[in-house]
Amino acid sequence: MLKYSWRNIILGDCLVARVSEVMRSSFPTLRKDDTVGKALSVISSDRLWILPVVSGDGRLVGVVSYRELLERRVGPKARVSSVMYPPYSVSHSDDVNEAIAKIFLLRVRGVPVIDEGRYAVGLVMREDIIRYLANRDLLPRGRVSSIMSTPVVTIDAEEPVARARITMLRNGISKLPVIEGERLYGIISMRDLAEKIYYAYFQIGTRRIGFYETEEEILAAPVKEIASSPAISVEADDPVKKVASLILEKGYSGYPVLSDNKVVGIVTSYDIIKSVVRIRESLPLEARVSELDDERYREALNRLISSYIAKISRVTSIIDMKIVVKRLSKSGDGGAYIVNVFIKTKDTQYSIEEIDRDPLNAARRSLELVTKKIYKYYDRLRTIKRREKPSEAQEAG
Repeated sequence: MLKYSWRNIILGDCLVARVSEVMRSSFPTLRKDDTVGKALSVISSDRLWILPVVSGDGRLVGVVSYRELLERRVGPKARVSSVMYPPYSVSHSDDVNEAIAKIFLLRVRGVPVIDEGRYAVGLVMREDIIRYLANRDLLPRGRVSSIMSTPVVTIDAEEPVARARITMLRNGISKLPVIEGERLYGIISMRDLAEKIYYAYFQIGTRRIGFYETEEEILAAPVKEIASSPAISVEADDPVKKVASLILEKGYSGYPVLSDNKVVGIVTSYDIIKSVVRIRESLPLEARVSELDDERYREALNRLISSYIAKISRVTSIIDMKIVVKRLSKSGDGGAYIVNVFIKTKDTQYSIEEIDRDPLNAARRSLELVTKKIYKYYDRLRTIKRREKPSEAQEAG
């Protein structure tokens, strides 16, 4: 049985600064009617990962990141409203603990900061938290091997870019070490994919190519053609503080970890934040696995569940969650698996069942269906609330 805890995440009591002390008060924003092309241009030029979407008067109404740009697969002329996530945020008067917990819980690169009127007043990125921890001498004192993510998901240099995109989205990761032979060739990130795919829409040489045709060309190309090479790497025995310094100095959020010149893991800004978080009053979220002995399946299932928990937590709180994976039959080529997913939120609950020869495919489809139902429910709830809210003219009358 795999058990997950996901509630009331806090840090040590010594962290007493306010979000307003660590946030970025100068930051770009988007409107719902802006184009995706503009969003990518702004997010790239400012070297950010997320952008707040605000209303005409500056209130937070959504968030856009590289992940949404890759997930939705819309053209650069599409509106930002078609790719943005519902708004998640912290208050400028909150303790820094709240920002760290939100980043950890939602597995996001950063969170918008709002004031009492829900006006966007800042951004807190993972790098800001790491800088804060470093200045307070609160970074872990151990080695990279103690916090890195392993086993690491990698991709062969000759695999198509499309495979890298699918691998990142399915595993809930934003960076992939690229391997050639048994050696590290480079690294590819969601930023690389989004920028290459969307920017290719615009003028290339003397010809202008339509978005979908160009997307197909890029997705069919070998990963090594758009990977960053050579990649900056760290050793498993390096101190965690070295990684923190690289993140702050180089601006990259993660690095492959080597041991004897082989990739043994990857360490990111999220791993550093995760290493300083402790959990109190945890709520068990259970994944019962029958006849699933392959450790690789278990690790992949762990990553998959964490990714979807983070997605759902961006719109509501999870009260209970159970996942059951069972083998239906041992006949044929490995038999088939049945996956049951049950999720209860503060307002509703859903149960989905899928069958597949690959248990991860069945789990992924189940979680995706549940997540879509939950998003649809809360989108409808927000629409109803907006319609019921009296206008300023009515309130004045």
